[in-house]
Amino acid sequence: MLNKTDFEKVLRPVEAAESLPPVCYVDEVLFEREMARGFRGGWVSVGRVDNLVVPGDYLALDVGGTPLVLLLDSSHQLRAFANTCRHRGMRLLPPGRGRCERIVCPFHAWTYGLDGALLTAPRMDGAVDFCNADHGLVAVPAASRAGFAFVNVDGAASPIDTWLGDFEAVHRPWRLGDLITASSREFEVRCNWKIFLEVFNEYYHLQKVHPGTFSVYYASPDPLDKVAGNFSTQFGEHRGVSSTGKVDDGTQPLPPLPGLSGRNLLGTRYSWVYPNLTFAASIDAVWIFEAMPLAPALTRVNMTVCFPQASVEQADFATKLSAYERRMEAGLAEDIPVIETQQQGLSSSLARAGRYSPLYEPSVHAFHRWIAQLLSKPNDGCELGQR
Repeated sequence: MLNKTDFEKVLRPVEAAESLPPVCYVDEVLFEREMARGFRGGWVSVGRVDNLVVPGDYLALDVGGTPLVLLLDSSHQLRAFANTCRHRGMRLLPPGRGRCERIVCPFHAWTYGLDGALLTAPRMDGAVDFCNADHGLVAVPAASRAGFAFVNVDGAASPIDTWLGDFEAVHRPWRLGDLITASSREFEVRCNWKIFLEVFNEYYHLQKVHPGTFSVYYASPDPLDKVAGNFSTQFGEHRGVSSTGKVDDGTQPLPPLPGLSGRNLLGTRYSWVYPNLTFAASIDAVWIFEAMPLAPALTRVNMTVCFPQASVEQADFATKLSAYERRMEAGLAEDIPVIETQQQGLSSSLARAGRYSPLYEPSVHAFHRWIAQLLSKPNDGCELGQR
């Protein structure tokens, strides 16, 4: 059984701290607490807003186990609604992207506008005091910052700018809001959602797991930046290359992001917006991962690669993009077997909390502190997990 002392060890300075107890990666009760407090109770990243271009463009997805629809309304305003009909709870739109002029329930044809208002409810004439205005879709707070779309399922989180704190200011040199989504892929990984995000944000594994792909291109990272908000960020210089995103096949890298100068032209900033968004803002591209938990040991991941307009407009962009994609696929092919095996190790009844490398794992420690604080809030009716 977890107790206050287990989390106090996580909250120590990184030099003296212990990692999250392994039960935090396998226990169903703790998983549900993370969903309730982090994924339904916080601001969760749900993609890039440039994927929604014209009114009626939508994305249907689950956030914290809650089916949602994110869309552009007729005024180009970003909106989010429960993907649930107000009649008898039918899911309205299948998961994925699409475009519609109205949302029509496939069960009984209740029809909603892009603003969520109920437009028609066939054959409801005999219902006493029935009024369309009382049965619009349930709205969910939605916001866009730096080109990312966020939702807060329960509507109880702090305002988005309070949640993000310094995020936009820290990342202003990369002009994230101006970047264009050039590549996107979704896949599932058989591990806890935290494990996938952790490996992307630590340098410790590079020499062992990526000896021929990434490790040779990274110098030791800077200390973790001091920031305000629910995120962490860390900059690291490259070692002898202008881009770590391309394969070594002679393909020349794309030009630097406009606006970058000084030391930002020498490396990559790794950032982690809690709970589920992480990205590498590099010299020539931004690599983005969003993790959506499906079960304690199953995670859906969306990988996105963004570039500035000038790069996308180059005549040979498609060829160069393929090189960048191959490099990232090579990295994932090395990471995924390792983290799926790590999940198996953490599932052992004999697994114990470990220690951090202060130089190479400070982002993981910062995230673990956030999770420890999330899980150790006053009891909301859940008992903490046990092995």
